Amino acid sequence: MQIILRRWYVAVACLAAVIWACIVLGQTGRTYWVQAQIVFVEPGGGSVSNVNDGVAPSLINFAGIVQRKVSGEGEPVELPSSNATLYGSGIRRGYSITLPNTGNQWATSFSKPMLAIQVTGDSPEDVNQTLADVVGQVKQAAFDLQADAGARPNSFIGVDASPAAPDVVDVGSTPLGRGKGLAVMAGIGIILSGCAAYGVEKIAVGWLRRRSGDRRSQA
Repeated sequence: MQIILRRWYVAVACLAAVIWACIVLGQTGRTYWVQAQIVFVEPGGGSVSNVNDGVAPSLINFAGIVQRKVSGEGEPVELPSSNATLYGSGIRRGYSITLPNTGNQWATSFSKPMLAIQVTGDSPEDVNQTLADVVGQVKQAAFDLQADAGARPNSFIGVDASPAAPDVVDVGSTPLGRGKGLAVMAGIGIILSGCAAYGVEKIAVGWLRRRSGDRRSQA
């Protein structure tokens, strides 16, 4: 304790650095994530679960065309694989549109006519709004492509979002987690302050001893 009192300025400097780190940690915001699927169904209704095998390739191909059109008009994040998540890839704010690939590293396989959409953001309202915007862009792109091709409205490929009201997941830190982090940082700060003060004291004492010895030798 006496060493810390003598080298109080060292302890104060260390504690100030730790307090700054705690403030930064305490201000770290949460990250929210939501995902949905855009399902392409054959004209006249139906669902992706019972799609006709003969129609499936055409629906999958159309889904891929829509995905490329929407991606080209926006700035989606390109994920490394269909199984990757935005937050797992370090994306705290953004969205992705993926045609799920059920294949492997040697061969791709697109088996379902659907697009997977993921969104991350700072709040539930933020991610829900972005998701709604992206879903709207997908539906509009599907409509425009078919209308421009001269297809009759009653023969349009259907586009449905699933689920209708997806759950928003908090993938960021929680107040309890941040509290634990701050407590750990405070403990580390106290230990580092003591070690730093002891280290400076040891260096100072050693320097004084060498200086004293040099003076005696000169005398």
